[in-house]
Amino acid sequence: MNFVKFFLLLIFSIGVFSETAKANNLHLIDSDPETGFAIYRYSKPDKADMSELCALGIEEVVVLSGTANQHEYKYQTECPTLKVVYNESQSTKIPVTARFLEFFDNWVEDAKVTGKKIAFRCECGCHRTGRLAAYYQMKYQKLTTVDAMVIMMKHGKYMWTQPQLVPQVKDIANFIQDLPCEEKEKYCVIR
Repeated sequence: MNFVKFFLLLIFSIGVFSETAKANNLHLIDSDPETGFAIYRYSKPDKADMSELCALGIEEVVVLSGTANQHEYKYQTECPTLKVVYNESQSTKIPVTARFLEFFDNWVEDAKVTGKKIAFRCECGCHRTGRLAAYYQMKYQKLTTVDAMVIMMKHGKYMWTQPQLVPQVKDIANFIQDLPCEEKEKYCVIR
């Protein structure tokens, strides 16, 4: 892995911070026009954001911050068809679990088969969301670990406050390949 390239891109991502300052940090990750499948990432929505999610046809959402009551449920009238399928608070200090990744994979596979539009978020759509987006991009889009981290940094804010995400994403790449963790245990996917 070219860490010099990663470091330079990290510095670059800090410079493009203003690009990620969209209303709700909404980004399309992947789509299949033939089936209708799409997967998005975003941050905590306000009333207008909920209307936008509905206009995009997003049907289901995973909330990684456990705050659906303050957002998706609060503004449910703006998008009555949006269903929250997961609403638990994860922490960037604690790696994701294999059990959660299995749930996520099943959800994604169902959405791909049924042609559903889905999304996931945390609070700013940066850290927990970035980690999960990196997982998706490495597993389903076959991005390299470095490329997935570059995108994570690009769409994140204040990423320098979350140095644990880099070793976590590196182990997520190992997890995808069914390899043992090569990072310190505190950064390893909880298997």
